[in-house]
Amino acid sequence: MSDYGTRVEAPPKRPNLTRNLLLATAVACLGSIQYGYHIAELNAPEQFLVCPNDPQTNGITSAAPQCISMTEQQFGAVTSIFSLGGLVGSFFIGSYASKYGRRSTSLYISVLSFIGSLVMFIAGSFNSLLVGRFIVGVSCGSAIVITPLFINEIAPPQWKGALGSMNQLSINLGILLTQSLALPLANLEDWRYLLAVGCILALLNALGWWWIGESPQWLVLHKHDTLQASMNLARLRNSSLQVAKQEIEQWSESNNNNSDSDTQELTFLGYITNSLYTRPRLAITLLLVGQQFSGINSIIFYGVKVVSQVVPQYAILVNLAVSIINVIVTFIASLVIDRSGRKPLLIVSALAMSLMSLLISISITSNYSVLLVLSLFGYIIAFALGIGPIPFLIIGELSSPESTAQAQSYGTVCNWLATFVVGYTFPILNQLMGGYVYLTFSVMTVLLLIGIRRYIPETKGTLNASEAWQNFH
Repeated sequence: MSDYGTRVEAPPKRPNLTRNLLLATAVACLGSIQYGYHIAELNAPEQFLVCPNDPQTNGITSAAPQCISMTEQQFGAVTSIFSLGGLVGSFFIGSYASKYGRRSTSLYISVLSFIGSLVMFIAGSFNSLLVGRFIVGVSCGSAIVITPLFINEIAPPQWKGALGSMNQLSINLGILLTQSLALPLANLEDWRYLLAVGCILALLNALGWWWIGESPQWLVLHKHDTLQASMNLARLRNSSLQVAKQEIEQWSESNNNNSDSDTQELTFLGYITNSLYTRPRLAITLLLVGQQFSGINSIIFYGVKVVSQVVPQYAILVNLAVSIINVIVTFIASLVIDRSGRKPLLIVSALAMSLMSLLISISITSNYSVLLVLSLFGYIIAFALGIGPIPFLIIGELSSPESTAQAQSYGTVCNWLATFVVGYTFPILNQLMGGYVYLTFSVMTVLLLIGIRRYIPETKGTLNASEAWQNFH
């Protein structure tokens, strides 16, 4: 009920997505595309890349032999060392990004990715392939920290969910790109060109970062350069310098009121031991570990083998369709994430994934081919709606400004460790349990659902982490 003549103000209009903002987001997301690409690049060409384990060919050292002699254990080492490299990159990159800036650090990461991809492309032995794969892992582990961190700092509050979800969409696009190129290139003559694409992506990313300005928030928090920050923000917003200064003053004042720490003194060890960050650290651990324990990489890493248990003749096509659906639904999620909120999408996503995991288990153990395909599609749709895109983007929304870089590193390290655990143990569990292994994933996702309800606040529309936690009980 209102007084006569009282004017009801319309809700504030969303700021426009400018060309420069979208370009900066796209350049940052090229790092995530490389992450997705390298995750899946060895899946399809495995049978052509690996020579039979013939002792007479095991010592090949040619610059570019037609195939590389490896045992299954050696190929497994090449595949999994990517996770080890990613863990190393994620662990150290937060400090470097805080000290040297998001843009400069990303330029070096792109160069490192180019070198690693080139080493893999010309690899003539198991050892050289292993080294290249490790270097690529370091660069991807670093990029997956920088991408959501940078996007969170440049996005207007009303668009943080949509733009933040571009990180996961880009990972899925990278996976889809690998699988699409594998159709013509996964053969004995052309498999190396799949690895060469990594060089092209890294080069494009380096060129892109050359033309993108530094994060305005980093310039203010770490360099105290308000003028350059205002200029960069005005370019991103396509606004006047005065309007940009007002926005910077708004979030700077809010951050100063809710932060007692020196941004340049916080280390990774300080972040994981300081009780000030206990609640966000618990939430980040729950989401980033839970995302992997839901079993998603059992499909990304071993999807062809999983489907082959029931429909071997269509395994590659089903796996490609899964990737296409993942991309489409992640894009749809980006359109609704700022309207529906983070927590409702996480809850619905976890519930649906648990159900789909149960159906996957039934379909494999009972040899129901149609049910397997449908439940796989449902599983991927559920993942792409919430558990996929939200964990990485919500780290910055749950973390105070001085801890954001280290929080992003911490969350990504947790994700890498969980990825390694699932990637390493799934073949073993699958051999021991068969389709019943997906019952384990179903239970884990239920536990994740309970944790989301109890420990994750809603961050939709909040100005900063302090506001999100103050409204959470």
